[in-house]
Amino acid sequence: MLPGSLTENIFGFTGTYARKQQASLAPILTGWKRWTEFNTTSTEKIPKEGWLVNLRISGSTSTNKVEKAVSWNVGPYGYQRGKKEIHKIFEQGPHVICLQDVRIPKRRKKSVKRELQRLFPHYWIYITTAQSSRKDCRDRPYVYSVLTALHSAFFPNVTQMRCPHSKQMDSDIRREIDGRLSITQAQTPTGTTFQFMNIYQFTAANSMGQTDMWTTTENWINKQQNNRIIMQGDLNCAHPGCRWDYAQPLNKDLGTADNKLENFLRNTSGHFYAQQEHTWKGKECQAALDHVLTWNYHLPPQTARPIPKSHKKIDHCQIWTQLPHLDFPKRANTAHTTKPDFSQRIDTVFFKRHVEDWKVRIKTQIQGDLDENPTGQALADLIHKEQKILAKEVRWLQDKAWKARRRAGERREHRNKTQNTLLKRIFLLTAALTETALLRPKDRIKGATRRAMQGL
Repeated sequence: MLPGSLTENIFGFTGTYARKQQASLAPILTGWKRWTEFNTTSTEKIPKEGWLVNLRISGSTSTNKVEKAVSWNVGPYGYQRGKKEIHKIFEQGPHVICLQDVRIPKRRKKSVKRELQRLFPHYWIYITTAQSSRKDCRDRPYVYSVLTALHSAFFPNVTQMRCPHSKQMDSDIRREIDGRLSITQAQTPTGTTFQFMNIYQFTAANSMGQTDMWTTTENWINKQQNNRIIMQGDLNCAHPGCRWDYAQPLNKDLGTADNKLENFLRNTSGHFYAQQEHTWKGKECQAALDHVLTWNYHLPPQTARPIPKSHKKIDHCQIWTQLPHLDFPKRANTAHTTKPDFSQRIDTVFFKRHVEDWKVRIKTQIQGDLDENPTGQALADLIHKEQKILAKEVRWLQDKAWKARRRAGERREHRNKTQNTLLKRIFLLTAALTETALLRPKDRIKGATRRAMQGL
């Protein structure tokens, strides 16, 4: 006996119910044919409800706005103490990540970049850092740095740009701007070019620094005639009406800083997206200091939404921005992977030289003791713990090998430590023989000759 559905398909439909079923399986008319049918069947007595239904089926256009860009001031703890929260942002996979005040010194810049690229290989990582001449209460110089990350699936080609400075600018301010401003130019798979500016503006107390930063940025933007520019970051100034619980009238420095932002927007014809909530909170006041600005490009309304900070001691909120998916398509070949970087491999000779130290470090940390009848969870926990220890020690060995390669690169070409020592000894002996040949029997032996003779 055939099932009912197969019987209907073979022998056709009969009856009222069958005719309704056949009508439901009729092909849905879309495009101009559907609109033509509505025009002929709709009258004044019969409302055009079909128009609304067809709009929902085939005529509506969805922008599919998703939060794909994030900006966050990580201070005052920087990257090292805010690493857990920063990794959470990377795990969500946004297209653009702009972090300010990450406080990465120049000596740790490459190691932090390698760490992020090892954990999140699909991101382009760019870090700009500068050290100020001023010092904190612990007599340590201030470090200003910003971090920009772009997802390679949406931006296959990325280039870091350098913003020129005025020669009349103060040298300390020029040095700080290098660490507070990062400009990257990225190209989407469809060929559209965007420029992303990650900015960490000077505080309102440093009026000269703010002026020089706005002047430098304004000169750069005015030269980019048709380029689409998106600026994100901590501007340390607010739009009118975006400061709450402040003493009135406002402090002179705060009012001046807010006016500079308005002048900057007016001179560059930028589009400002005002925050409806505070993005920074002090002891007794709060303000919207983190903003999103665009040039030659418009974002949807209500584009930026501050998310409450997850770290209790960080005073800035994360700003997540919606980007239309039509302008930021994903690369079709998602299986494409970058070429492996063999420069980070550990040299065989180097590994043999340090393998004993590596074994000792592992033995002191791995504890192989288990109960007589261990449970499956206990075994899994032990394996997971040992894997973390091994990965940590391998990274230590990689960093040690990288430092050795750096020192080797500082030496002269085709020279190693043994060759340099032999060359110094040869030069010393040459000088000693030259002096000996010219000496008379009654002359005193010079210092270089005496040292050479002692070496022999």
